[in-house]
Amino acid sequence: MIPPSQRLRRLARSLIAACGLIAVAGAFTSCTQVKVVNPNTNLELAPAPYFDNTTGIYFPGALGPLFRRPVVELEEKAPGLGLAISYRNPEARIDVFVYDLQASVIPKGTDSDVIAKSFRDAIADLNLAANKRIYSQLSISPSTVATIGQTEFNHARFEYSEGLVPKEGELYVAGVNSQILKIRTAKRLGSDIDIPRLLAYLGQSIQQSQLNGYGAISTSDYKRISSQLANIDLDDGLSAAEAISIAQTELVGNKLHHRYDTMSGKVIDEATLPLSAIVLFAPYPSRAASPLPPVLIAVRNTGRAELLDTQ
Repeated sequence: MIPPSQRLRRLARSLIAACGLIAVAGAFTSCTQVKVVNPNTNLELAPAPYFDNTTGIYFPGALGPLFRRPVVELEEKAPGLGLAISYRNPEARIDVFVYDLQASVIPKGTDSDVIAKSFRDAIADLNLAANKRIYSQLSISPSTVATIGQTEFNHARFEYSEGLVPKEGELYVAGVNSQILKIRTAKRLGSDIDIPRLLAYLGQSIQQSQLNGYGAISTSDYKRISSQLANIDLDDGLSAAEAISIAQTELVGNKLHHRYDTMSGKVIDEATLPLSAIVLFAPYPSRAASPLPPVLIAVRNTGRAELLDTQ
């Protein structure tokens, strides 16, 4: 039997490990690296929306005059790199990347370490393209926080020339529904294509996914869980707080934290303590016609946890 202390150390590592894929993710999620099929598009009919079941986001078949190209599964190249979705016409493009770098948790918003690192890597991708002379005359504005719909993103504007064509673009990175969402835009300098208006459609899709019961943990709650997990001591048996902390890790390990509120855990019957406990987690609020039932996780005083079933 694995000692409880060793098992808990493994659990703690699973919560905080973000994997070495961060160092190589930019090579695959940079817009200059993704090869997308260029089909003969029927301009009278946009492709059907694409549903990503990890984030719950419906990606439209078109954003205004930009039509969606076939989705590229970067996960097939390397686990953790997710997928790429590109909207284009001859004048502009919007590229969207959804990935997790195999990190156990992607907190929502802009302030987590993994999101800050992903944003820096995205800026580095631009500079790398300039160093390789793919871009020339690259200038990048200071970073800010901007919103698409109701979602905040780390954001930067940039200008460059590609070939002899001057262009302008924007970069957005945030944690959305327990995934990293990166958006890069580009258009010919001076084009009258209204990129913010087109991005508003994506903002509406993100908001709708959250109304349908998708979500993510906050950075502050993530840090609180990590701290509580590190302080668990099962020598004197299992407490309610310890059972919830261990169950939270099991919920994350089963990749259910995009549908269930990690902070909603509660012990059903404390009479079973200090030997064992069953912890219930509620799904995120949803307007869906068939919302998810709660999920149950059994925890023993050895530190072992097991996903049971839904009610």
